[in-house]
Formats: sequence, C-alpha cells, structure tokens
Amino acid sequence: MNTSKTLAALCQFPFADGRSCRMPRSKTHDYLCVFHADRERRLLDRQALDAGDLSDLFGPNDELKTHADLNSYLTRIAKHAVAGHISPDILSSLVYAAALQLQDMGRLQSEAFAAIGSNAWQTELRRLYAARFKPLPSTPPSPPTTE
Repeated sequence: MNTSKTLAALCQFPFADGRSCRMPRSKTHDYLCVFHADRERRLLDRQALDAGDLSDLFGPNDELKTHADLNSYLTRIAKHAVAGHISPDILSSLVYAAALQLQDMGRLQSEAFAAIGSNAWQTELRRLYAARFKPLPSTPPSPPTTE
C-alpha cells in the first residue's frame, strides 16, 4: 500500500512509459535518487560546456584556496579543453599556473596559521567546503506530456 509519504521519499524521475524510478530519494537532491541526480548534474555540466560557459572555471567562490579547489579547477580545465573551449596554447599556461599554486599551498597554510591560527584556518576550510558541497536548488520535474 503506497502512501503519499512513501511516494515522496522515492525518486520522481519519469520514464518514457509513465513509470517513475522506485529508488529512495537522495539526501542531497529534492526529488531524484543518487543515480538520476548524478545524471542530471552531468547533463547540466555537458550543456554548460556545449554553451561555451567558462564562468565556472574557478569554482563557486572564484578562489583556489585548497587542494580540492585546485583539483576541481584542473578537472574543469580538462573538460573545457576536451570540449574545444580552451586552446592548447592557453591550456598549458593554465596548468602551469595551477602547478605553481600547488607548490605554494603549504606556504599559504603556514602563513594563515601564523596570521589567524590553526582554528581559524580550519573554520575557513569548513566554510569553503560547505559552500562547495551544498546541494544545488532543484525544481520538481514537469509531468510527462502525452500527445
């Protein structure tokens, strides 16, 4: 017996034949399971690449303060390069700049410890990670159209 609460806890991805996915809804997405939320994210990333949108190149904060930020930055550079949005001449310079920044990461941490203390540095890292990994706002799916 399906109740509305049970149905609300399930993925709302609609299949072409009118059925819905029966997997549990993801904790980080409003209406999709982990699998379909990942597919949606990849589709949106692909659409952004196809549109030539380079606004996401430096991440959500437009800063590269952590190793994770640099790793994401290099991943985005690779995606844009493969899509043909970044020329090979510029690509090598961007990767070289990231490598230089990676070498300075330890000095940045030492400098931050000296200036603000390790607790403040950890608080800043928590803030950066919380901003990076917060779920994206999503909208409920539109009902399937019948023609």
